[in-house]
Amino acid sequence: MLKTFSEASIVDLLYKKLTSVGLAVCKNCKVLGYEIDVLVFENDGSRPIIHVFEVKTRVKPRLIRQLYRRIPFSDYIYVVVPYNLLTSIYRKIDRMFGIVVYYNDDFYVVKPSEFLNNGRNVYELMMKTSELSFCNMMQANCADSINSLYSHYRTISH
Repeated sequence: MLKTFSEASIVDLLYKKLTSVGLAVCKNCKVLGYEIDVLVFENDGSRPIIHVFEVKTRVKPRLIRQLYRRIPFSDYIYVVVPYNLLTSIYRKIDRMFGIVVYYNDDFYVVKPSEFLNNGRNVYELMMKTSELSFCNMMQANCADSINSLYSHYRTISH
């Protein structure tokens, strides 16, 4: 019998997994008006690299539109699905998007995302606003890792 998962439970597990390895992560946040399931800021020298993860438990036609709408503010975009959806997702999404499979309480990148180089748009927004405004604008609780990353880039940009 197949075990079913809710999107919310997979988002929570992905958030915990990514924060446990020291990444700066927001979940269920908004960027430029779009809700993002999981947003990761990877510290990479001159600016953070932005990873967007959209979690799906069913393949819906709107998924493709959702992924394309995230391009203007993402460096990497992944769709995260339970293992039983891998085949149908693989056929539907463009090669620029990555695929992460959730299986046996862990996550596996089965197809890497292409580098889109659009995370600089979030970085520029970050640099134009205060830390509190940035977190409020994203409508997310910024974890300590986000706050320290924000402080780090504000310091090196001045």
